[in-house]
Amino acid sequence: MVKNLISIMLVMIALGVFTVVCWQLAIPAKPDEDLLIPNEIANDFTPAVNQNRQPARILLDKAQLIASAKAGGDYLVRLQKADGSFHYYYDAARDKFETRTYNIVRHAGTAYSLFELYAATKEARYLEAANRACRFLKTRFRPAQKKNAIYVLDFDNKAKLGANALALLALAEQMEVDAKSANREDARKLANMILTLQNPDGSFESYHSIKGDEPDGNVSLYYPGEALLALIRFYKFDDDKKWLEAARRGADYLQQAQSKTKPLPPDAWFIQALEALNKLLFNQKYFDHALAIADSLIATQYSEEDSVYYAGAFSPGIPRVTPTASRAEGLLAAYRMAELVKDWRTTTIALSLRACARFQISQQFTADTDAHLPNPQRALGGFRESIDDFHVRIDYVQHNISALLGIAETLY
Repeated sequence: MVKNLISIMLVMIALGVFTVVCWQLAIPAKPDEDLLIPNEIANDFTPAVNQNRQPARILLDKAQLIASAKAGGDYLVRLQKADGSFHYYYDAARDKFETRTYNIVRHAGTAYSLFELYAATKEARYLEAANRACRFLKTRFRPAQKKNAIYVLDFDNKAKLGANALALLALAEQMEVDAKSANREDARKLANMILTLQNPDGSFESYHSIKGDEPDGNVSLYYPGEALLALIRFYKFDDDKKWLEAARRGADYLQQAQSKTKPLPPDAWFIQALEALNKLLFNQKYFDHALAIADSLIATQYSEEDSVYYAGAFSPGIPRVTPTASRAEGLLAAYRMAELVKDWRTTTIALSLRACARFQISQQFTADTDAHLPNPQRALGGFRESIDDFHVRIDYVQHNISALLGIAETLY
């Protein structure tokens, strides 16, 4: 009798355990918070983050990097309007071009990246698109009161240092790859305008005053570095020493000012300017500062320990593709400076750059990963803002083209 009771109890316990296990298995696993996307998107689409978007799963080689850059260029070519401007802000989740005030600074940077892409591939469609973009850019040139100077009027009716700088960079790149289409006189006038915005101590004003309501001083972190790089690039085509001297004074001021800041600012444009200037006027402090910014950038880079979907991007917050690409542009300049003198940090920077590239490519719309979009053909090649945002802006594509081309050329 006792044995029978024990047997019955054991059977009941086993059935209870089996029931609990089955119930647990039936409960859906709690989603990884890293994979969550906005409800309005999740209601319409397969989750945007999937196994194919794990950066570590992406195999890098030169062909892959250039193919990704070309896909970005083809996206821009498709979205260019007849007047040379671009559809500025695209929501791939809804196949909708959203209304935003057009930004001529980002337009100029986009033209610059298309010239770079043509230089790397020699494919005519990129040159044609870049030249059309330059023609549109020139419709925003305005004569300044100072003789022989022009400023670039943005669509918010402001004249920004960054607009003159990136316009000059675009024209300098045009002179490099298509001299017959370039206008050196316009470039000189843009450079003269940059000089009018430089103060005696080497610092820059961020705005040329038009209405008198512009902010004073240096408003943008990136404008001074962009201006310095533009002056140095233009100096290659116009050897007037005033461009080089202005760049030197600006670099000295910025290096001293940033050295007092902890942590150092993520000024990737300034690293590029320091590399270009150091080739002409070697100065150990330029090298040290560029590498110090690079070290500071790498210290904020996510790894797989943070998330398999974050790896290669930069903190803080949800990883975004454009800060990753722009930081990669600065890291490339630091790598080349370090490689020139066989500095031990080249290995660390190279690993960081490869991680950047994997993350960048993981955020690009492709035929394999994004067939669920309402218009996958239109989105193809665009770089979305972040792992949880489907918007594409022209400068997202610009920075990714430049960074991926640089990594392909420098590391492969």
